[in-house]
Amino acid sequence: MPRVGATARAAMPAPPPRARAKKTAAPQDRLSTRKLYFRRVKRSLKPGLWVLGAVSVLIVGGELVRSLPSVRSAPVPAPVAAHHGGFGLAALAADVGLRISKVEVVGAQTVDPALLQAAIGVQPGEPALGFSLGAVRARVEQLGPVQSATVERVLPGTLIVNITERDAFAIWQTGGAGGAPPRFVLIDKTGKVIEGQDAAAAKRREPSLLLLTGADAPQNAAALVSELKAVPALASRVSAAERVDGLRWNLILKDQALVKLPVAGEQDAINQLGALQTSMQLLDRPVEVIDLRQAGKLVVRPYPAAPPPGSAKDSHT
Repeated sequence: MPRVGATARAAMPAPPPRARAKKTAAPQDRLSTRKLYFRRVKRSLKPGLWVLGAVSVLIVGGELVRSLPSVRSAPVPAPVAAHHGGFGLAALAADVGLRISKVEVVGAQTVDPALLQAAIGVQPGEPALGFSLGAVRARVEQLGPVQSATVERVLPGTLIVNITERDAFAIWQTGGAGGAPPRFVLIDKTGKVIEGQDAAAAKRREPSLLLLTGADAPQNAAALVSELKAVPALASRVSAAERVDGLRWNLILKDQALVKLPVAGEQDAINQLGALQTSMQLLDRPVEVIDLRQAGKLVVRPYPAAPPPGSAKDSHT
């Protein structure tokens, strides 16, 4: 095939340039006035929705912490009405369904129900976040029979109050001087009076409760009861104990026999009496007084013997 020279190539006409296809312009989507308005509203709502979501997280997160049992160091609150506000986060939470629907009380056996409800101060239907757990606990612990309490809020609407009551240790008789009627109150192991309790009802529940008399009897009762428990044969027969001049005890047995304990060596005297019961059943005999006030000496006074039938005394009576 013959080659074409450079001159011939130069003489050949150049091919015409290809025409570029023009792109068809897409028809413009012109938004209506209504669509533009709603788009602007949607954009303006986004920051508010983020803020509302953050607030909701803070509410739920903070409440999970506060719903744990209240700590002992919670400050003493103001009156009940000050903690039931209907504004702020509590009102917002109530609007979304966080309201008290049930109040559960655990461990309250002897507390007056009406007084307990008044101390809790929370009613079904109130905002679940509208009160302080520490405030409820402090009010409940002010009730006489309550030793301690814990308060727990379980979302969305349950309040749980756990109560530990003070154990009744003995019954203390006060008053009775100058014609005034005696008063019977319950005391705990520390000697403190348990207010708001019926001593007679407690005695029916626990017949073993000891009856005490004497101004300082409550403060010294725990030591006496501990010493008596070491000698069960005697402890089971004691119904009352009288504190004499703030120095010593008289024991009144169930058969009305009187046991006089010494000022010093109280435990030794109790042990001695227990040994006499084991060896000779002294407490089963008709004795009126057993005097142990002098160390190493025992004085027993029996009941007076009944006069023989037909005697002058018997015929006179």
